[in-house]
Amino acid sequence: MNLSTHTMRYLKLIPAIFLLAPTLHAEPLPDMLRECAAIKADDERLQCYDELSGTLDELAKRNFGKEHEAATGEAPESLVTTIEKMEESAYGKQFFYLENGQVWKQTDSKFVSLKAGDRVELDRGLLGSFFMRNANGGKSIRVKRVR
Repeated sequence: MNLSTHTMRYLKLIPAIFLLAPTLHAEPLPDMLRECAAIKADDERLQCYDELSGTLDELAKRNFGKEHEAATGEAPESLVTTIEKMEESAYGKQFFYLENGQVWKQTDSKFVSLKAGDRVELDRGLLGSFFMRNANGGKSIRVKRVR
Protein backbone atom coordinates (compact mmCIF):
# COMPACT_ATOMS: atom_id res chain seq x y z
CA MET A 1 0.00 0.00 0.00
CA ASN A 2 1.53 3.37 -0.97
CA LEU A 3 1.28 6.49 1.16
CA SER A 4 -1.38 8.19 -0.95
CA THR A 5 -3.71 5.18 -0.74
CA HIS A 6 -3.18 4.98 3.02
CA THR A 7 -3.78 8.72 3.35
CA MET A 8 -6.94 8.48 1.27
CA ARG A 9 -8.34 5.71 3.46
CA TYR A 10 -7.56 7.76 6.57
CA LEU A 11 -9.23 10.84 5.12
CA LYS A 12 -12.38 8.87 4.28
CA LEU A 13 -12.65 7.86 7.94
CA ILE A 14 -12.82 11.43 9.22
CA PRO A 15 -16.50 12.06 8.35
CA ALA A 16 -17.45 8.61 9.61
CA ILE A 17 -15.84 9.30 12.96
CA PHE A 18 -17.87 12.47 13.36
CA LEU A 19 -21.13 10.89 12.29
CA LEU A 20 -20.82 7.60 14.16
CA ALA A 21 -19.33 8.80 17.41
CA PRO A 22 -21.07 12.03 18.44
CA THR A 23 -20.23 11.47 22.11
CA LEU A 24 -16.49 11.58 21.42
CA HIS A 25 -14.75 14.93 21.53
CA ALA A 26 -14.07 15.92 17.94
CA GLU A 27 -10.71 17.13 16.76
CA PRO A 28 -10.77 20.95 16.71
CA LEU A 29 -11.48 22.42 13.29
CA PRO A 30 -8.17 24.34 13.06
CA ASP A 31 -6.25 21.08 13.53
CA MET A 32 -8.31 19.41 10.82
CA LEU A 33 -7.66 22.32 8.45
CA ARG A 34 -3.91 22.12 9.18
CA GLU A 35 -3.97 18.41 8.33
CA CYS A 36 -5.58 19.13 4.97
CA ALA A 37 -3.16 21.98 4.27
CA ALA A 38 -0.19 19.67 4.96
CA ILE A 39 -1.16 17.29 2.13
CA LYS A 40 1.23 17.89 -0.79
CA ALA A 41 -0.77 16.39 -3.68
CA ASP A 42 -3.34 18.86 -5.01
CA ASP A 43 -6.09 16.30 -5.67
CA GLU A 44 -5.72 14.66 -2.24
CA ARG A 45 -5.65 18.05 -0.50
CA LEU A 46 -8.81 19.13 -2.35
CA GLN A 47 -10.56 15.89 -1.43
CA CYS A 48 -9.59 16.43 2.21
CA TYR A 49 -11.15 19.92 2.16
CA ASP A 50 -14.24 18.58 0.38
CA GLU A 51 -14.72 15.87 3.00
CA LEU A 52 -14.09 18.35 5.78
CA SER A 53 -16.74 20.71 4.43
CA GLY A 54 -19.25 17.86 4.54
CA THR A 55 -18.64 17.48 8.25
CA LEU A 56 -19.12 21.18 9.04
CA ASP A 57 -22.94 20.98 9.07
CA GLU A 58 -22.85 18.02 11.46
CA LEU A 59 -20.24 19.77 13.60
CA ALA A 60 -22.34 22.95 13.73
CA LYS A 61 -25.41 20.98 14.85
CA ARG A 62 -23.47 19.19 17.60
CA ASN A 63 -21.89 22.41 18.86
CA PHE A 64 -25.12 24.45 18.83
CA GLY A 65 -25.29 26.42 22.06
CA LYS A 66 -21.65 25.67 22.92
CA GLU A 67 -20.03 28.13 20.52
CA HIS A 68 -18.39 30.00 23.40
CA GLU A 69 -16.78 26.77 24.65
CA ALA A 70 -15.42 26.01 21.21
CA ALA A 71 -13.98 29.50 20.83
CA THR A 72 -12.23 29.46 24.18
CA GLY A 73 -11.26 25.79 24.21
CA GLU A 74 -7.87 26.48 22.64
CA ALA A 75 -7.32 29.91 24.20
CA PRO A 76 -4.73 30.25 26.98
CA GLU A 77 -5.81 30.96 30.55
CA SER A 78 -3.54 34.01 30.73
CA LEU A 79 -1.48 36.30 28.54
CA VAL A 80 1.55 38.46 29.41
CA THR A 81 2.15 41.56 27.29
CA THR A 82 3.21 45.22 27.56
CA ILE A 83 1.08 48.37 27.73
CA GLU A 84 1.98 50.69 24.82
CA LYS A 85 -0.26 53.55 25.91
CA MET A 86 -3.21 54.37 28.14
CA GLU A 87 -6.15 56.74 27.77
CA GLU A 88 -8.70 57.80 30.35
CA SER A 89 -12.40 57.60 29.45
CA ALA A 90 -15.01 60.21 30.34
CA TYR A 91 -15.84 58.33 33.55
CA GLY A 92 -12.25 57.98 34.77
CA LYS A 93 -11.78 54.42 33.58
CA GLN A 94 -8.73 53.46 31.57
CA PHE A 95 -8.25 52.14 28.06
CA PHE A 96 -5.13 49.98 27.66
CA TYR A 97 -3.47 49.72 24.25
CA LEU A 98 -1.22 46.66 24.29
CA GLU A 99 1.84 45.78 22.19
CA ASN A 100 -0.05 42.86 20.60
CA GLY A 101 -2.61 45.28 19.10
CA GLN A 102 -5.39 44.48 21.55
CA VAL A 103 -7.32 47.23 23.33
CA TRP A 104 -8.85 46.59 26.76
CA LYS A 105 -11.13 48.82 28.85
CA GLN A 106 -11.31 48.90 32.63
CA THR A 107 -14.82 47.95 33.79
CA ASP A 108 -14.52 48.32 37.55
CA SER A 109 -13.84 51.44 39.61
CA LYS A 110 -10.60 50.38 41.28
CA PHE A 111 -7.56 52.65 41.31
CA VAL A 112 -5.18 51.83 38.46
CA SER A 113 -1.46 51.97 39.25
CA LEU A 114 -0.39 50.79 35.78
CA LYS A 115 1.42 52.93 33.20
CA ALA A 116 2.71 52.70 29.64
CA GLY A 117 5.68 50.33 29.44
CA ASP A 118 4.45 48.07 32.26
CA ARG A 119 4.34 44.31 31.66
CA VAL A 120 0.83 43.10 32.50
CA GLU A 121 -0.85 39.73 32.83
CA LEU A 122 -4.39 39.23 31.58
CA ASP A 123 -6.17 36.35 33.34
CA ARG A 124 -9.38 34.62 32.39
CA GLY A 125 -12.06 34.78 35.12
CA LEU A 126 -15.42 33.07 35.50
CA LEU A 127 -18.35 33.57 33.14
CA GLY A 128 -16.26 35.22 30.43
CA SER A 129 -14.67 37.87 32.64
CA PHE A 130 -11.04 39.01 32.47
CA PHE A 131 -8.64 40.61 34.93
CA MET A 132 -5.46 42.63 34.39
CA ARG A 133 -2.60 43.08 36.84
CA ASN A 134 1.05 44.00 36.82
CA ALA A 135 3.04 40.96 35.68
CA ASN A 136 5.18 41.29 38.82
CA GLY A 137 2.13 40.92 41.06
CA GLY A 138 -0.33 43.21 42.74
CA LYS A 139 -4.07 43.80 42.69
CA SER A 140 -6.14 42.98 39.64
CA ILE A 141 -8.67 45.17 37.87
CA ARG A 142 -11.59 43.87 35.83
CA VAL A 143 -11.24 44.56 32.09
CA LYS A 144 -13.11 43.90 28.85
CA ARG A 145 -11.56 43.58 25.41
CA VAL A 146 -12.87 46.20 22.99
CA ARG A 147 -10.58 45.50 20.02
